[in-house]
Amino acid sequence: MRYARHINLCLIVFFIVFTAGCTGLSKSYPERNYYMFEVPPVTVKYPTVKGAFVEISRFNVSPGSEGKEFIYRTGELSYESDFYNQFFRPPGAMLTEVAGRWLNDAHLFEDVFGSVTQADADYFMEANVVRLYGDFRSSPKAVMEIQFVLLKYAPDSSYDDNTKVVLGKNYSSEIPIQSTAPGALMQGWNTALGEILNAFLADLKNNVN
Repeated sequence: MRYARHINLCLIVFFIVFTAGCTGLSKSYPERNYYMFEVPPVTVKYPTVKGAFVEISRFNVSPGSEGKEFIYRTGELSYESDFYNQFFRPPGAMLTEVAGRWLNDAHLFEDVFGSVTQADADYFMEANVVRLYGDFRSSPKAVMEIQFVLLKYAPDSSYDDNTKVVLGKNYSSEIPIQSTAPGALMQGWNTALGEILNAFLADLKNNVN
């Protein structure tokens, strides 16, 4: 009888431990959220330059921001990545597509091509995303900086690819946001991107002919 009671007690203890373990395994974790760039519509349009075609290369992104995870600046030298809030695709790929569509809508060029097409272009646009993070050190801000380089086909150029630089400039924007929530940060980045593209377009009109 004592042996039977001992077995029953062991079974009860095992059931309690097993149940507790299953409860721990079923613990819920935060779901990952994904975001995309959506640039505001073109606000100022300039006359189309006849015969001007541009090819856009994929945007390069600085090593600290090339991943899909959101990056937050928390101190003078400290940054954090957010595993649970990410871009839907790598930011370089998304920014290339969004900027290409936006530039096409601006109608400054007769047409805008991606680098994978076989079409002939006389202008070539390259970009490097220098800064892309949420600055949470004091008042939260969405920070974005992009370096644009516009090259033009020039048969008499001394470069091997027969191009010359007609515009090279860094454009930056810091947009105050209401909170550190990921959605507010994404909205701030979209606003910053619109400011940067509009400033770039204003310079383009003086360098495309």
